[in-house]
Parts: sequence; structure tokens; C-alpha cells
Amino acid sequence: MGGVIGVLGIALVVLSGLALRFAAQNQPTVVDQWWRDLMAGQRYNVIDVVARLLNVVGGTTSMTLVTVAAVVACFVAQRWRVGITIGLTVVLASGLSRIIKLLIDRPRPDEGIVAAATNSFPSGHATTAAAFAVALALAFPRVWVWATAAFWVAIMAVSRTYLLVHWSTDVLAGAVLGISVALLVAAAVTAALAGRTPPEPLR
Repeated sequence: MGGVIGVLGIALVVLSGLALRFAAQNQPTVVDQWWRDLMAGQRYNVIDVVARLLNVVGGTTSMTLVTVAAVVACFVAQRWRVGITIGLTVVLASGLSRIIKLLIDRPRPDEGIVAAATNSFPSGHATTAAAFAVALALAFPRVWVWATAAFWVAIMAVSRTYLLVHWSTDVLAGAVLGISVALLVAAAVTAALAGRTPPEPLR
């Protein structure tokens, strides 16, 4: 079931992006523009610092290091399936995000507060945050892990719009993409390794 939901989620993101490009000419939706104007009017020193920090923490270099560290930790603990799943999830999610960005070619909002080089849809930061967080939550299904994952995805998504480098639909699509890839990879790895390795105890 998780694999099917994952495929449908990825398809939804692609179709939504195509609709934005060809039906809406990549123009912001009413909600996009409303949220962008709302964020543009909210400037607070503490939030500025947090958003800029998240911009770095959620970037490609930082998330690559975090992912490698998580995978190595899983391997050292002999949690092979978890390590493989997390690594594949982040790599696939990041790769799909880049491909979809090229396909949709959506411009970013004007006057972004931080530098952003690639296209806008979907948000790479939101995609990677959701992929990594949900992969962990699926591997360690505890209430506090899921709550932390939800908070992490939400704060990363909002920070991207607060910095005016993404439309609201960009971060929503990124979150859906990351979650979908996490579900798909978890299902695929479980199916591929079924019967080959003993079940791993939850720790």
C-alpha cells in the first residue's frame, strides 16, 4: 500500500507542476500570491536568524552530510535495511526534485532574501526534509519521532516562503514529493529484502 501511495503522490506532484506550467503559465496562484504578500510583511530578527539557519541546514551540502552520517550510524548498529532505505530515499527524492524543477521551469518569487540558483517547483529543501524525516519515522515508528518529523517538515516549508524564495505550492509539492518517495522506497526495500534478512528489532 505504501508503494502505491508513493507512486500516486509522485504522479500528483508532476501533474500539478505541469498544470502550473501549461494551464497557469507558471504564474502564482491566488493562494501563492496571498501567502507571499503575508510573508513579505513579516520581518522579525529572531525568525530571520532561524530561517537563514534552516536555509543552510536544509541545503544540499548539509543534508548530504547528515544523510551519510545517518546511514553510517545505521550500518555500525547493523541496521542495514534502515541505512539503505534512508540513503536511497534522500538520493531519489533529491534527484526527482531536480528533474521536476527542470521539467516545470517555474520562476522563483521576486526579491528573495537568500540566494537560490535553481527553479522554484518543487522546493528542494522541503523535499529533502520530508524524505529524510519520514524515512526515519517509518524506520522508528514512535509518536515523538513522527511529531518531530512533522514539525521539521512544516518549519522548513514555512521558512522557504518566509525567505521569499518559494511559492506556497512549491513547498507543498516538495513535502508531498519527499513523503511519497519515502513511502515508495520503504515499500520497495522491504519487498526486495523480504525473506533474505531476519526482521530487525525496533530500538
